[in-house]
Amino acid sequence: MKLISEHKNVGLVLLASLLFSISTDLLAQTDPNNKYPQFLFQTFSRSIIKMKSGKLNTAMLNYNTVSEEMVFDQKGVYMVLDKPEEIDTVFMQNRKFVLVGKAFYEVLVNGPAVFYIQYKSHYVPVGSTTAYGLTSQTNGPTAVLTAQSGNQIRSVELPPNVTVSPATVYWVKRDNNMSKFTNERQLLKIFPGKENEIKEFIKNFKLDLKSREDLLKIGNYCNELVK
Repeated sequence: MKLISEHKNVGLVLLASLLFSISTDLLAQTDPNNKYPQFLFQTFSRSIIKMKSGKLNTAMLNYNTVSEEMVFDQKGVYMVLDKPEEIDTVFMQNRKFVLVGKAFYEVLVNGPAVFYIQYKSHYVPVGSTTAYGLTSQTNGPTAVLTAQSGNQIRSVELPPNVTVSPATVYWVKRDNNMSKFTNERQLLKIFPGKENEIKEFIKNFKLDLKSREDLLKIGNYCNELVK
């Protein structure tokens, strides 16, 4: 496994102990226009992994939104981080990701109120056409990406009738308390006493909470109000 480390040969040994193989079926296509429908990005990209020890490594990474795992591509062999708790930060595609619980969240806005995006999705069976031209949901099982530790591999086959359904969640951390929101009403409750200002800001600039760029603006504005 070829990795670049600021410490000679350390990166190779370190990540080799952190990674274990998963089936290449992980890359089964559900959308012909998107090679990686279960991933956050359409391509793997060279990313920086900062360990809690301070060591830096680089690897070709992408984020699986179904299993909520960082996946590493080594010349077509796909591996998942086995000990993410030893990672401080992942810098990927000019974005910053940190471990929250067992998943990696994007740190969108820093400040008194830290805004996170939890990218997650589910495998959903595609509706099949009936004799009357209508569609009905199939009852077959949907595959969930899983893998075992200890260098064991669990083969995962994705059924051909599966699509990926986004289920993104947004979070705000204030005074060490994490609050999630998926709509404007829930967001306003996180900032008592500032509801009117935030609501007017969203309305005046016609912002959409589900737009990453718009949420960035909202997060910066909220931090201006509470700093």
